[in-house]
Amino acid sequence: MKVMLLANESPEDFSLREDKPEFDAYMGEWYAFSEEMSKAGLTQSSAALEQPSSATVVSVRDGKRKVEDGPFPDTKEQLGGFFIIDAPDLETASKWAAKCPAAKNGFVDVRPILDFEGSES
Repeated sequence: MKVMLLANESPEDFSLREDKPEFDAYMGEWYAFSEEMSKAGLTQSSAALEQPSSATVVSVRDGKRKVEDGPFPDTKEQLGGFFIIDAPDLETASKWAAKCPAAKNGFVDVRPILDFEGSES
C-alpha cells in the first residue's frame, strides 16, 4: 500500500534553516531517517519543501480564481516535506512516521494514497 508521510515541522525547527551549524545537525537526523527507510525498501519518493512563506494558496470562489500568499493552516506547524512509501499496512507506516524527526516537535500526517487503478502497488 502506498502511503504519504506529510512532515509538519514546528516554527522552531523551520527557524533552524537560518543557522547553518544548527541546520546541518538537524538535517543529519533527516538524512539518517531517509537512509533507513530507503534501506528498508520503503521509499518511493521524498522531498523537502521551501519555507512556508514561499507558499501560494489558490482557490476558486464563484468561478473566480483567488491567489494569496500562504499558507493559512489552523496549526502553528507547517508542511516541511513528504515521503511516499510502499508499506505493507498502516501500522507499519505509522511506526515509520514515529521515527520521523518532525514527530518530535511537530507531527506527521500518515495518509494512504488512493488507488484509482484498483491494484495494491
